[in-house]
Amino acid sequence: MSAVQAQMQVTLYQDLSNFSYSDGGEFRAVPDANLLNFANPTLAGYAPATADSTAVNPYFQTFCVEKSEYFTPGNAYDVSLSYNIKYDAGLFLPNGEPITMGTAWLYSQFAAGNLIGSGPFPYDYAYSGSRTATAGDLQEAIWYLQGEASLVNGGADGTAFYNAAVSALGATINDPANGAYGVVVLNLTYSGGNAQDQLMVVPNPSAVVAPVPEPAPVALLSASMVLWGVLRLCSRRAKMLATTSAISWPEKFSFQSR
Repeated sequence: MSAVQAQMQVTLYQDLSNFSYSDGGEFRAVPDANLLNFANPTLAGYAPATADSTAVNPYFQTFCVEKSEYFTPGNAYDVSLSYNIKYDAGLFLPNGEPITMGTAWLYSQFAAGNLIGSGPFPYDYAYSGSRTATAGDLQEAIWYLQGEASLVNGGADGTAFYNAAVSALGATINDPANGAYGVVVLNLTYSGGNAQDQLMVVPNPSAVVAPVPEPAPVALLSASMVLWGVLRLCSRRAKMLATTSAISWPEKFSFQSR
């Protein structure tokens, strides 16, 4: 059963010298105590190169899910956890848009510290300009898997990481992840407005993701079908009673004489 989410916040930081590529990831996510304790207190699933739960301000490294949503580094944002993107290009998505299996697999492998591309260049986990370059490649692959960008954009080339995901997942690469590999979406908002969606690894996704309410049209249709069934049953019973009352008692019990 999913737990009720408390008020949670996260602050994101960008470092173009050590791990951030242009306007994409990596980003350093510093969760508040509510988010950390609720979602992943020990930051299980992360390697020392991608998180530190013992720091004065525990953090983990993350990536954007969308290309057309933004945040301001250093600002704190309200957070809810889900399996889906809630906004895209400023538009609210009533049913959400799930992250793909490819996105979940790539991020989980990155977080664990063992992500390599199918080409000659593995992910560079050493904080340096080289790490920012491979971060750009991985960000491009994630955006491509979410239908946000092409695999190659400027100096970033996500082909190697995308090919690694294809090798691992095959035909399921574009299926909805729904918590696969422990990856959930951090839906960021501020004063009721929407911001970016980021990724996080948690030990038990179903325990931290709030239940998704049944869409109103579906709920209304279900209620209508139940009501229609009841009315139809009542109508049939009423018709039978009316037919019975229209027959006189002698007629009901008379037999054909011979």
